[in-house]
Order: sequence, then structure tokens, then C-alpha cells
Amino acid sequence: MFAADQAGGGESEAANPLLRPLATGVTYTIEHWADENAAVATGDRTRVARTVGKAALASHRAPARPRMSAALGIRGAKGALAGAGPVPRRVAALLAPPLGRHPVLAAATVAVVGAAAMSTAEAAHDLHMLLMTVGAW
Repeated sequence: MFAADQAGGGESEAANPLLRPLATGVTYTIEHWADENAAVATGDRTRVARTVGKAALASHRAPARPRMSAALGIRGAKGALAGAGPVPRRVAALLAPPLGRHPVLAAATVAVVGAAAMSTAEAAHDLHMLLMTVGAW
């Protein structure tokens, strides 16, 4: 399994404890992505789900740390597996049908990233023009 520290989550948590839920989400997403790749490679989602469950039972993990988000009153989504750990959620995702492609979501992502890039370029141009105007460049 992929530990949060290996994904770079440990450093972000040390710098800002409020990033702990983000690091947990990133770790889950990376592990789920690896599970989906394994399911595609083997062609058997049930077998991969069984293997993930066996690996979780075989590993010896340290007790979970108290959640900073609960202390701050930040609540996540409430669902059937909201209280479950990452392994039951990963197994449930593997036993469910695979997700399809979302072209609208992909197009929206490209549009947002493009707008951010254009805004950054415009801000850099404005800064350059300001520095030229005051004679600092």
C-alpha cells in the first residue's frame, strides 16, 4: 500500500496540519488509481479487490492519528462508506462497475487550466508593464 509519507503527504501535514484531509484524499486517489490499473491489467476486478483486502489484512499498520478536521468541526461527505477506512472503500470501488469517461468534465478541466494559464500570463505582462512604467526594468 502507498503510505501518505511516500506520496509527499507527510511533509505537507508537517507544514500545515489543515492539509491532512487533503493528503488523505490524495493517498486514497493514488491507491485507487493503482487498483484500477491492476484491474485493467489482470482483467478481473474481483480478483484485484480480493488481493487488496488480503494485503490490508496482512499489513501491520500503526493506529490512526486523531483527525484534525473533526476537532475543527470540518465534516466530509456522508455516505454508506463514509465511516469506513480506505481499504473497504477501495474494495467497494473495485466491486462496482468501472467508471466511464466524462468528456464534459475533461473539457471543463482543460478550460479552467487554460484560463488559469492565461490569467498568469496576463498578470506577468501587467507586472512587466508596471515595472517598465516606473523605470525599474
